[in-house]
Amino acid sequence: MLSIIISSYQPEYFAALERNIAETVGVPYEIIKIDNPGKMGICEAYNKGALQAAYPFLLFVHEDVEFVTKDWGKILVEVLSTQNIGVVGLAGSNYVPNVPSPFWAITENNFLHIMQLNGQESVHSFELIEDKTVFSLDGVFLGVTKLVFEEFKFSKSLHGFHGYDLDFSIRVASKYINLVTSKISAKHFSTGNANKEWLENVILARNFYRKKDSV
Repeated sequence: MLSIIISSYQPEYFAALERNIAETVGVPYEIIKIDNPGKMGICEAYNKGALQAAYPFLLFVHEDVEFVTKDWGKILVEVLSTQNIGVVGLAGSNYVPNVPSPFWAITENNFLHIMQLNGQESVHSFELIEDKTVFSLDGVFLGVTKLVFEEFKFSKSLHGFHGYDLDFSIRVASKYINLVTSKISAKHFSTGNANKEWLENVILARNFYRKKDSV
């Protein structure tokens, strides 16, 4: 039912997530591990993994994650089965400015349902009481049907490990409804890395989804 695609370079995190998924997912699933210690960009890894998927529902997820919600796979499949749903995530924004920027740039437009940790130390905990419609989604968790994925796929023009989520989710939002779900909760053992490569890829991604009349 659910194909879970992971671009992996940290064996200890992958092993922990593999156990966690088995204990919490609640539906038939497969894990497609793309070993990727810097061999390819995440777009290439994810597209390669999706080609191997046997199930109609896909989840692209970072390996430094631990699911808290029981039967979250069942919940994800139910949400993705709703008419006109595009990408489902755990963090995103309903506002995308014309200047290159992250999804979290303007606080009042951000919606998150995730526990953010630095190692094992809690940094932030965000909770939603209802699902939120958004344009852009953070790449920590991207759920999508295979049909929608095959229509858009991840960009062949983006390399490295940044900007892919912004580009993919916003392109999907041009036709479908993206959601940050309040029904699935997870821990994320990272606070991100907004470095020079991140900025360069966000600028590049902005060119792909810019409206023709944008300035």
